[in-house]
Amino acid sequence: MLIADYYNVRDNSLVTVSGNDVTVSPAATGLVTDSDAFDLEFNNKDGFSVFTDVKTVNADGSFSVVPTISVEFPVMTKAKRDSLQDMSSPYARVVALIETAAGTHHVVGLDFGLYFSVVDGGSGTTRSEKNRFQVTLTGEEDTLAYYVADAEWAKVIA
Repeated sequence: MLIADYYNVRDNSLVTVSGNDVTVSPAATGLVTDSDAFDLEFNNKDGFSVFTDVKTVNADGSFSVVPTISVEFPVMTKAKRDSLQDMSSPYARVVALIETAAGTHHVVGLDFGLYFSVVDGGSGTTRSEKNRFQVTLTGEEDTLAYYVADAEWAKVIA
């Protein structure tokens, strides 16, 4: 999962959308090393990490789209703590580019940004319990998350 500052992504047009097509600009090739981006890998077999994208349509024609990403990062390291502290500041808005366990790719929070609604660190009380950070990102968008084609995703991870 790659998390980038919402304003950096929008202002520099690193990700653009035309209809349903997502394009990643060549400038995004170095996005992972940008000080406004974090590349965070997580165990997608942990039974916790999940991406949901829920669109609710009301009888009066109004609707809401609420994307939610919950991920678990094993081992509470200083580097993870520092990154999560930076990203979870109040009013911070982020965009997440994610690859699911099924191998699909999505841009989440591109229109209005996601925010870190929960950061939970736990050391475990016994040797068999996980030492981990769990985070939840939530947003409210106008559309379901954008799908990123494999050729465009290759630019993100290059």
